[in-house]
Amino acid sequence: MGWRKKSVNFSYRKVYRPPPFNDYYEPFLGGGAVFFGLNSRIHHKAFLSDVNADLMLTYRMLQKSPRKVIEQLSDYQKKHSKEHYYSIREEYNSQYNHGQDAMKLAAQFIYLNKTCYNGLYRVNQVGRFNVPIGKYKNPKIYDTMNLMKVSEVLESVDLKVQSFEHIRPGHHDLVYCDPPYDETYDQYTNSGFNRDSQVKLREMCDSWAEAGARIIVSNSDTDFIRKTWKGYQINQIQASRNINCKASKRQQVTELLITSKK
Repeated sequence: MGWRKKSVNFSYRKVYRPPPFNDYYEPFLGGGAVFFGLNSRIHHKAFLSDVNADLMLTYRMLQKSPRKVIEQLSDYQKKHSKEHYYSIREEYNSQYNHGQDAMKLAAQFIYLNKTCYNGLYRVNQVGRFNVPIGKYKNPKIYDTMNLMKVSEVLESVDLKVQSFEHIRPGHHDLVYCDPPYDETYDQYTNSGFNRDSQVKLREMCDSWAEAGARIIVSNSDTDFIRKTWKGYQINQIQASRNINCKASKRQQVTELLITSKK
């Protein structure tokens, strides 16, 4: 889907192909690239979650009422301009004071993501989306076939707004974690994700692994992350840095794909 564009742009299949599993958990959903890539292999239940309430509401609206969201996006596509972008951004940011229906909020979330600078999702300390408009001549705001397919895939998925600590995977379940990366951008929510959070994630993964779940985690290649995840299988991968104002500085970097050894 393209939301919460961090830096990772890799095919995990080139590094690690998990054995057959039962339920699937992804507690840092974002754009859900791995979930959608794995969908054909998920024969049991999928549990998808994120702390970003607007993101999860958008998925829920696509799950239940995709055509209504598409209809609203069609209107935004026709009206798109600099003035319209900032008008929608202001309306989106005023939702908690004035309230608005869920379908419209979901359409605004997608519209802003598709037309803002670099497709970046960023909020300030009070939770207001503050990314400026991107320099696109004619941005494609939506793809009807893609959104309908997303709705089809999400039909039986469990969607929740919650932090990673609250998932409860069991024996032979698969957990994929794509948290905000160490030493990189983490303004996806106003609470951030610091190194204490990174350590807490490692501790939770230990408990999930003890329950028999298989773990996959992606993160930065830093000394801190390598030390934190000592005892797990650590694989180096090449990923693209997409967020930079200068195209020349968007380059391949080494990141880590961390897996449990079971």
